[in-house]
Amino acid sequence: MKIRRRDSNPKVAELRELKVFAGLDRRQLDALASNLDEATLRAGDRFLQAGHYNDTFWIILEGEVELTVGGRVHQNLERGDIVGLPSMFTGMTSMADGVAKSDVRALVASHAQFNALLADPEVEIRFKAGVFERMRDELFQLTAKTPAAKKPPAKKPPAKKKP
Repeated sequence: MKIRRRDSNPKVAELRELKVFAGLDRRQLDALASNLDEATLRAGDRFLQAGHYNDTFWIILEGEVELTVGGRVHQNLERGDIVGLPSMFTGMTSMADGVAKSDVRALVASHAQFNALLADPEVEIRFKAGVFERMRDELFQLTAKTPAAKKPPAKKPPAKKKP
């Protein structure tokens, strides 16, 4: 019989349950946990602003956040979703505004903490996969909302004159 050891670090226990970190070993989860801080947001708090530099990425543990682009709701994110990775990788300003739709509990990392996490190639590839997955979803949203190009109606042949 195998008895599962209870995690003494609550952050490790939380990370272990998230799909993005499934299969990471204890050493990797410990490294993640040691480079993540817990943060909370109140419903209505803005934590990301379009056109401004993003100095934190967020792993949502509880609650829901809304991302808007150009004033339009772009995405609602919840437990297990990660926010802010593209700007952490590129150093560019955020394209979206982020607002907590409910009270939120999250794990966060600064640039320095994020760079420490990237020292593990498996963690880095999981973060990059998250960015690519989000890009794929955004591309789908853009193309699904764009009506297919319509062909002009076929011209009717001229009516034949009766002799």
